[in-house]
Amino acid sequence: MSNRVLIVDDEKQVLDLFTKLLEKEKYAVKTAVSGEEALEMINKEDFDIVLLDIKMPGMGGIEALKRMKQAKQNLIVILITALGYDESLIKQCMELGCSGYIGKNVPISQIISNFKLFVAKAKEKQNK
Repeated sequence: MSNRVLIVDDEKQVLDLFTKLLEKEKYAVKTAVSGEEALEMINKEDFDIVLLDIKMPGMGGIEALKRMKQAKQNLIVILITALGYDESLIKQCMELGCSGYIGKNVPISQIISNFKLFVAKAKEKQNK
């Protein structure tokens, strides 16, 4: 399984939590604190998966998602947010090529299981 993950969030504690969770699951993790930094990293390195915060200063997650998918169509992008469940936002993100949506305030076990589920579904879709 591919395992290079870029986590993009402007909150250090969120970066630390997701890094710890994914490294424990044997993923190679790098982090970025903005959409702009994430795009620079994606253009220089190959990542299999991006965990992307929706609400950030500067370039937000929606714009970053659009640009990431333009640059690398097969990149798996999973959005993370503290905003809660917003059906219209989720629909918009899915139309832009997002593979899933994880709330920051769900139980840790659910974060990991949702992450793995979204990655598996995205890989299955790519292999069709």
